[in-house]
Formats: sequence, C-alpha cells, structure tokens
Amino acid sequence: MHYILAIDSGSTGIRAVLFNKKGEIIAREYQKTTALYPKVGWIEHDPIELWQSLITIVNRIFENPEVSPKDIAAIGIANQRASFTLWERDTGKPVINFINWADVRAVDTCNQMNKNKKWRLLKKFAWVACRITRNTMLTATSMLNYTTDHVTVRLCWVLDNIEGLYERCKVGEIAFGTIDSWFIYKLTGGKVHASDYSNAATGLLNPFQLKWNKPILNIFNIPLEILPELKDTNGNYGTTDPNLFHGAEIQIRAACGDQQAALFGQCCFEQGDVKISQGSGSFVDMNVGKTGKLSKRGLFPLVAWVINGRGTYMLEGFVATAGTLIDWLGQGIGLSDTPKILNEYAAKCEDTEGVIFIPTPSGIRFPYFFPNARGTILGLSLNTHRSHVARAVFEGIALRLVDILEGLEKDTKIPIRSLRADGGVSKSDIMMQCLADFANLEVIRAPEPDMTATGAAYLAGLSVGFWQDKKQLKEIYSKMEPQHFHPSLDSQKRVEKITRWKRALEAILYID
Repeated sequence: MHYILAIDSGSTGIRAVLFNKKGEIIAREYQKTTALYPKVGWIEHDPIELWQSLITIVNRIFENPEVSPKDIAAIGIANQRASFTLWERDTGKPVINFINWADVRAVDTCNQMNKNKKWRLLKKFAWVACRITRNTMLTATSMLNYTTDHVTVRLCWVLDNIEGLYERCKVGEIAFGTIDSWFIYKLTGGKVHASDYSNAATGLLNPFQLKWNKPILNIFNIPLEILPELKDTNGNYGTTDPNLFHGAEIQIRAACGDQQAALFGQCCFEQGDVKISQGSGSFVDMNVGKTGKLSKRGLFPLVAWVINGRGTYMLEGFVATAGTLIDWLGQGIGLSDTPKILNEYAAKCEDTEGVIFIPTPSGIRFPYFFPNARGTILGLSLNTHRSHVARAVFEGIALRLVDILEGLEKDTKIPIRSLRADGGVSKSDIMMQCLADFANLEVIRAPEPDMTATGAAYLAGLSVGFWQDKKQLKEIYSKMEPQHFHPSLDSQKRVEKITRWKRALEAILYID
C-alpha cells in the first residue's frame, strides 16, 4: 500500500489528492460543481452531480499506469459542513437536492423555532440551572438562538414543506446525510450510513456528550430514524464497492468537516494552536483542548475531531469576505482581481499614508454581530494612490483577523500558542507580514494553499498505520518547508495602527 487518497468537497468543486508516505502530493484532480439557485435565497447542489464528479476525478487519478486502486491504503473525506440531503435507503435515490449551509429559505421556520414554547422553557430551565452549577453545556443551551446556518432549522423546513416526507422518515425509509454521509453511502454501495462528530455538530448533536441531541429532536419533531451512525473521525467507514474501482475494495478510514480537517492538516494538535484558512472567507479556528469551551459573546463549541474515542474541541470565528472581497476589487471597481496583483500594488508603498479599510461589506460577526455593517475606506487624500488602498485592504483584513484572535484569547483565557495560515489569500507575503505584525506572533504559512485534503489524508493515514503518530506528521509538515513570517513592526506603531482601525470600526458599526 503506497498511497492515501483524500477527497475534498467544497462549495464550488471537488478535488481528489493522492499522497505518498513522505506526505508528498503525487497527483491531484479537480472538477467544478454547479450551485443551483431555484429561488431567491435558495442555494442547492445536485447530489447525483456531486457523486458523479467524485467518481470522475478519482478515476482520473487511476488513469496513471503507476497508480493502481489496490495501492491505496485508505481514503479520507473532508467536506463543506452543514449542507445536507435526504435519500431513499433502499434505492439511494435523492429525495431533495443538497441544501447549502448559506441557504436562507427557512427564515420563517427559524423565527417560529426560537418562539417555540417547549424550546423557550428548556432555555429558561438551562439558564437557571447554569447559574447554580456553572455547567458549560447548560450555559450554551441557555444562550442558543437558532439561525438558518443550523441544519436543524433547514431540516425542519423540509419536513414541514414536503408532503408525506415526515411519515416516510418515521418508518425508516429515508436517510439524512451531510456530504460525507452521502459519499460514504454511495462509495460502499449503500452498506454504510455514517458520519463523524465534526460533521454532525450542526445543531443536531450534543457536542458535550457526543451523541444526538434527543431533547432537541423531540421538541422539533425530527425523527431519530433518519440520522446516520456516529463514528470517530478516524473510524472505520467500510470499504468501497468493488464495482467502482477495478475490483478494489479500498478502506474508508476518515471523515471530517473542512475547517477541522485543515486544522489537523496544519498540525494544530495542542490547545492554543490556531489556523486561519483564507479562501472566499477567512475562518479562524482555535484548538481549545479536550473540553468544549464557550464564548459568552456568541461562539459555541465545535468538535474538531474524535480520535480513538477521545474528543478535541475548537472555537471558530470568521470573516465572511476575504477572497470574495479581492474579487470585487477587480470586478467591481477595477483595482485588482487576484491576491498576487493586489500584493504587487501594495508592495509599491511601505505605509497606507492614513488610509484605513474596514472589510465588512456583508456585515460583521464575532465579537460584534452587526449584520448591517458595511465595508468602508477612510482617510483618503489627494495624495492617495491605489497602492495605498491595496496595502490598506491587506491591513484591514489582517486587523479584522487579529480582532477575532484577541476575542478568542479573551473569552477562553487560552493564550495563542501558534498561528498558521493557508488558502489563496495567504499567498500574499504582505498579507502574511501584516498578520504577523498586528498579532505580534510568528505566522507559519502552509506549504500547500489548501490544507483540507492534507488533513483528511493525515487522519486516514493514522487510522491504518500508514503514518505512526502525530509526531511523524509534524516531521512531514516541517520537511515541506512552510514559510515563517516574524513580527517586525515597531510596538508603538502597532498600537497606533490597531487603535486607529478600531476607532474607525466603531464609527461604522452604528451606521444602519
């Protein structure tokens, strides 16, 4: 067995990546997938298209005469979280398209759920009990307000709006699954219906007890019968149907949410390790250790992974627009359309000359939660050049990320131990240096822009002994020569920059 195969299914496409024992990428294939917008606010994906795309790219990997399916030690799957579909157990036929995590069709359902008398009573009881016990789980329950991000909300909408579906679910005809569950079901020829805890933590799971949240299921009439079996992130998810890949039965030995997989791929194994994945948005994920932590300013504990029965947790904050913001700079106002070109402009000056950029064109989340905030450029003068604006964009994104980092440290009382970055926007050296300067921390840029597939491969490889332990993974990671950025900004200037930026942010937060 010479290779590990990783599958990474994102919001715009699917990639298959082949790794050898040195952790080197031997081959990779990618196929773009279609997002469907049947109505305003609806975002869907065709389950059959996703499945066919997966088979296509994996078979492309096997077109190499030096790579046989029988050489694959295991498959690891990582995927965009919180999108889900339903299918018939017997036939495998989808009942609905995947409903994307950003779909907002269920906003009325969401409001009704938050007003549900049983739910409000449970929250009130939890509020009283947590004041006495200081129990984190009870505190989290008392604080929870549903949004359309939660699978629970969109699933309730589906059950309420498709005639006869609830009854079919109750008698076990229908299966529910996130993208990992759907792929595992199809890859195993319908033999395995399972998911891992990182994907299950979408409102239906009790992350503290690592089991389906039966009180929530009962309050909102969600049939337990439709849910997949929960397995460890590095669990045994069966073997591939021999009819798929030239008779080979390949072990499926990992399933993981996308940001959790990237956290693992960046070797953020210890409490206080943080990674920032900068794609269309920027996701800041902190390993908070073996116990779920709660931010009282609106972040709830997520399962990072469960390995051999032991859970690791994380908190996540994010900037909704990073890569999409840079796309807009090119397509919207003609400044620059790639991080590389923006970096070239920004490199032409050493300072923004007073220009301040607030990267919140679609609102701001943790720790402020002002959905109506808008992006802003301040400090323009007749001497302002586009190079100053370009540098201000990178500084603004970096300062927003530092804002989240400071919030995580403050709310968890966990000092940041290491800071790592990956994703397309992280290709900018200036962006990375700004982040190091404002965070006053060393920033390690991943050798691969997308570490999600790497994390899925690492998890699967550990599961079958392809790699021995986390220490070996760290050695593999370091040999890939990640780049290091050290803080170099004068401390007084750093404080001045942060102070001016926060004053500017405060000024716009209250503009409706």
